[in-house]
Amino acid sequence: MAEVTITYCVPCRYQFKAIQDADAILKEHGDRLHALRLVPGDHGVYDVALDGEVLFSLDRAEHFPETQDLVQMIGARLPPAKPRPHDAPAA
Repeated sequence: MAEVTITYCVPCRYQFKAIQDADAILKEHGDRLHALRLVPGDHGVYDVALDGEVLFSLDRAEHFPETQDLVQMIGARLPPAKPRPHDAPAA
């Protein structure tokens, strides 16, 4: 299981974007994560990390990420989901 961290600038009012991205990530990959953390920051930060590895940095990219791009970036780095008992085909 993995952990996603979204660090966002509070004074810049990036909280709404962080919540939107977190919601989309959880909807798509929530069963493969053990945590998703929203971390308040400042100085214009908007970083998204998976297990401590920064996948997106507003400072480096100079633009906000598209939510679907984040979802895909994270999904590409997660191990495949294990089938759940209720997902197994009926015998």
